[in-house]
Amino acid sequence: MKRTLACGSAVLALALTTDNVTAQQSRESQVNDATAAQWSLQFAYQAMPEYKSDTLVTGEVRSEGNQSYFQYRMVAPIPLGKVKILPRLTIRYTQNAAGDWGFSPTDLFALIVPWEWATGRAGLGPDIVIPGSTKVGSGEWSYGIAGAIIQRFFDDKLMVGLLLQQVWGKRDVVDITQPEEGPPSVTPGEGTETGAQPLVINPFIMYQLGKGWYLGTNDLQAQHSWEFGGWIVPVGARFGYVLVKPKASWNFYVEAATEFATDNWLGPAAETKIRVNVSYAIPVGG
Repeated sequence: MKRTLACGSAVLALALTTDNVTAQQSRESQVNDATAAQWSLQFAYQAMPEYKSDTLVTGEVRSEGNQSYFQYRMVAPIPLGKVKILPRLTIRYTQNAAGDWGFSPTDLFALIVPWEWATGRAGLGPDIVIPGSTKVGSGEWSYGIAGAIIQRFFDDKLMVGLLLQQVWGKRDVVDITQPEEGPPSVTPGEGTETGAQPLVINPFIMYQLGKGWYLGTNDLQAQHSWEFGGWIVPVGARFGYVLVKPKASWNFYVEAATEFATDNWLGPAAETKIRVNVSYAIPVGG
């Protein structure tokens, strides 16, 4: 928890040391900017057809995860003078390895953006994870905090950013200090405990190629397990096109990625991830 708060403090410190001067951001850049004040409706489909089957620190073979999901995400900005609040709701309808479908835990994140300068923004806000179907995810509530910082370069041709999310909630109590032939076990009589869920670290880079086309990193949600010290890092690329209209913009992209995981990350690791996306954004204010 202390490390998470330190990361958030670093984001704030960087933001506060920059002049609070606004500038007109290009629409091509804005549509991919998580800190921009805009109505946004996103529809995406992601498939994970293949999973890695390496050996975990427990001696077990890594299990497969969910096979695919449909995602709907909505951002509904609330302008309050110089401060902007950007509530973001993410809903996923997911297919598990057995072919069953259900709603994954829903993420509700309200980014408060009080810091803005000529070429970037930063903010923090509460993050709530609403329980979903236990067939495809957790059935427990989680609460926490998230922060984002965005910086643009070269007249908006290049944009880099970082999103951090940390929530706390109930998790399984697992003992990985078992004999090599034994699987990880739940502590008898203590099936769950309240603790930190994995820290989500989402850095990204977007580069404008011109005429609406762009290249970028995939939805790179690296995760770190505080409980076991393990990591999972998706690595991939995104190719997209932004169609700018007088009052709104369309964003189309495809992306592909693979995941690298340490042997003490006990969850699944996808060999292949493919996503297609279409989103519609309406800017609000300047």
